[in-house]
Amino acid sequence: MQKYTLPNALTVFTDVSHDARCYRHAAAEACRLLGRLSVGSVLKPVPAADGVFSLRLGTDPATVPLPSSQGVLHDGFRLAVTAHGVAIAAASPKGVLNGVYELAERLGFVFLFPGEKGEWAPARPTPLPVGEALLNPRFPFRGAFSQLDISKDYSSEEWLRFYAKLKFNAVAHKSDSLPVSEELGIRLEVGGHGLSGLLPRDLYEREPELFRMFQPEDFGGKRLSDSNMCITNPKAREIVKANYRKQLTESQGAYAVHAWADDLPAGGWCLCPSCRAFSPSDQAMIGMRLLAEAARESGSGMRVPAIAYHDTMFPGTAVRPAPEDFLLYAPRERCYSHALDDAACPRNAVYLKALKAWMAAFSGIGDAHTFEYYFDQVLFRGMYPFLPGTILRDMRVYQRHGIETHLSLQVAGPAIAPEYNMLVFARAHWDDKLTPNRAIAWLARSISPKHPAPWKQFLTRRADVFAAAMRFCGHETMCCVDYRWLPESDTPFVREMVEVYGRSSHELLAVADALEAQTAGAGGRLAELASREAARARFESAELNVMRCQQEAMIHVGRYFATEDQSDRVEGVRLMKQALEALAAAKQQALAFGLPEDGWYVRNVNGWQTREYQAKLARHSEHRG
Repeated sequence: MQKYTLPNALTVFTDVSHDARCYRHAAAEACRLLGRLSVGSVLKPVPAADGVFSLRLGTDPATVPLPSSQGVLHDGFRLAVTAHGVAIAAASPKGVLNGVYELAERLGFVFLFPGEKGEWAPARPTPLPVGEALLNPRFPFRGAFSQLDISKDYSSEEWLRFYAKLKFNAVAHKSDSLPVSEELGIRLEVGGHGLSGLLPRDLYEREPELFRMFQPEDFGGKRLSDSNMCITNPKAREIVKANYRKQLTESQGAYAVHAWADDLPAGGWCLCPSCRAFSPSDQAMIGMRLLAEAARESGSGMRVPAIAYHDTMFPGTAVRPAPEDFLLYAPRERCYSHALDDAACPRNAVYLKALKAWMAAFSGIGDAHTFEYYFDQVLFRGMYPFLPGTILRDMRVYQRHGIETHLSLQVAGPAIAPEYNMLVFARAHWDDKLTPNRAIAWLARSISPKHPAPWKQFLTRRADVFAAAMRFCGHETMCCVDYRWLPESDTPFVREMVEVYGRSSHELLAVADALEAQTAGAGGRLAELASREAARARFESAELNVMRCQQEAMIHVGRYFATEDQSDRVEGVRLMKQALEALAAAKQQALAFGLPEDGWYVRNVNGWQTREYQAKLARHSEHRG
């Protein structure tokens, strides 16, 4: 097969008539990346073809013919390699930038982390086979919902530039990120849980009627200022609209301003005479219609998300969304061991039913979003469970049901080690034939081209461990549980998972030992990465041991409440003390791994769990029936 090898110097030919910031950035990135390969380059404008955005790399544009943009969808592109150079053709500047990063990967670059340190350049560029490829994304928009500061290791700008390298084109982040987002061709959304903040809480003392009624009139009619609002109160609605319009003005240029209801697993809505007949989902939709009205009146063209989440997991029946709204589907308490449509998972069957119901409710209103949790270390107790099978199979489910923007929440982030879920998620958007085995093989070759076997084994074993440990199928869907809050229950599934958590904990220790042994002579960045990964696995092993102790304790507490057998209460207390000891050990492993003392795992997740078990221990130690 004929191949093209980069020369020591070449010219990057740009379209003379195109001046979009994203297009200029694509040309500059081509030169920067070539420079990292010790290839000299200069920019030279040439006449542009009608309706095509392009870059050509070579010595003479006449010898590098421009491919057609026919068949290019969204921010896709054509990449053509000849014996004399490379050409990228797209229908948008973002398509050209995506083509630049695709070319970089084919030359041997690996984008593992934000920043230049996470951009691994090859020792020498890989020769490119001559030929042409058409690459289109599976969803029009793809990306991450970075609601919180992800880590202290990288700036917001470094994260955005990393997302661009992964060919993401939709990100929810801070409004001050708009200039960088425009340069990178990323559609920016801002906000998060914010409906309560639109009604100042200090109004409660003077005007309690603006706030939710906690119990209806026949049960005392008490109002609370804690969450949400009286969604039908005219004055409350005007205040909320006015404050949302201010947010729209402050976020000009963003695609959407999120202002969801409060982050509550149950309740939080109004039971006043005017609101009580509306379900939580209908009250939430009334609120989103109110915000949509503000967006319409502002003339901003911004969209307003309506989140399906916790007690709004299923749509209501009384209130339709406004044209400015769009669906944001957030199945937080689903099972992440299985795809949404896996027949073996009864829990996910409920969430798939909810997705179908919401898609029907939004019929005729486009740009349905996912708000997935593949990158959320809070839900996963600080762990980084590797879930390629779930991610890849879910992607087909979401395509089939009409999702247009596929996003995943990212909290805590890969400050210490790569977020493999994000890398697989990004690649799968451009490769509908990607399988878990192929994804693992690609990651292993990317990390260690000469010796991929240890990494392939490491990633395969991690995927197997978490496919077992993340099973959540057998828990009751109506109670407040997730991977952090394991229930007081004595079902066969719960007893089985105690054994699974224990085996998985031991397996991760073996995984860590094997990777260190097999990469002992690697040196340099590979040795550093192997050391990080071994430390990560040991932390996760410790956390899975916490889950084992935690769930075993809850089995006995559940039995006690079911039977009032004091021996189960006593055994539950003993095991809760073990769980507290395991939490302390997991904290030490987290710190050894490098997670910050004031970060999401140590301060929040481990702290929440410790306080919960101290409270449970105090409760059950004094309980005598």
